Amino acid sequence: MWRMPYMNKKIIRKTSSQFRRISAQFLSMESEEEFNFLEDLLNFIDGDVILSDYIKKCSINQYDIAATISEKPTWRPLVLPSGIEQVVSYVYQLLNYFKENPNKFRGMVLYYTSDKSYREKYQAFTRKTVAPFINYLLNYLEVCLIDADIDDSNEQNKNTKVFLSYCSKDSAIADIVDTQLQEVLIPYGIYISRDERDVMYKESFKDFMNSIEEHDFVVMIVSDSYLKSRPCMYEVLEIMKNRKYEKKMLFIVLSENERPFYKGIDDDFLVGANVYNVAGRIAYAKYWAREESNLQELIQSIDSPLNTIEPIKELKIIKKILMDIDEFTSMLADRKGISFQKMKESNFAPIIELLVSV
Repeated sequence: MWRMPYMNKKIIRKTSSQFRRISAQFLSMESEEEFNFLEDLLNFIDGDVILSDYIKKCSINQYDIAATISEKPTWRPLVLPSGIEQVVSYVYQLLNYFKENPNKFRGMVLYYTSDKSYREKYQAFTRKTVAPFINYLLNYLEVCLIDADIDDSNEQNKNTKVFLSYCSKDSAIADIVDTQLQEVLIPYGIYISRDERDVMYKESFKDFMNSIEEHDFVVMIVSDSYLKSRPCMYEVLEIMKNRKYEKKMLFIVLSENERPFYKGIDDDFLVGANVYNVAGRIAYAKYWAREESNLQELIQSIDSPLNTIEPIKELKIIKKILMDIDEFTSMLADRKGISFQKMKESNFAPIIELLVSV
């Protein structure tokens, strides 16, 4: 009789996170040159105790994959068997057959749909045939997580807090990131702090931003607007107070490819953060130098000293931003934060994997 191997929640969470990343990579495959993604997927399944044992449990029937493929009508998808365990076993055997016979894989995908592009042909195959297999394995891992023996003391200590830092002009992107991360991370005891959700009526927004140091990680959605926003750069300064701040920062760097997510913007509105060349980084330093100069002129024009108290406080912040902006943008360039497009395609797997493994 088959029995699930003993696993604690931490191991299951790690497996789930890694499997999400590898399966997302496979499902995003667009060319024949990325065939190794299939090998990576199978190697991970075979090397993982939880998934490999479940595959063995499901392997009741042996299928004649070669005959199934040769008998498949042109432009028609393969017909999956009924039943979860049957689908898991069938698709696993199918993928292993393709691993051993790469030409058969390419040949079948080419005639899987009448669409002309390889990407569309491949997506039709993964959507109709492989996606159900991957979803069943993910569902199984979720069941394992529920059934696993729990170390109560460790579970109670698990309370990771993640600060979502973004410019209000990029709220459409923040909504996507927030929704996706909340859906996956809350079951792991990881909470996402966000201004519009966590700043209560009459509570100080500044106090909320000052609480960044109390968080374990900060996910930054970096855009042109972000790098020109005083509140956002204030958040950055709060993080950089911590000597180990670099380990707390996770970046999602926006580009002009994200324009379709924005509504009502004109042609002059810049989305992308121009940090990957020296000229772009210098432009941000010049921007804050102008902000400093403009505010200094404004303060000098105020007659009453009492009315200059708050502007002078603001000026001190801008001076600090000007001092640190080059260090911050240079760090962004060096660390090459992952683009939003790639993050979305992978269901934010790199961020999720890091957060659930701590």
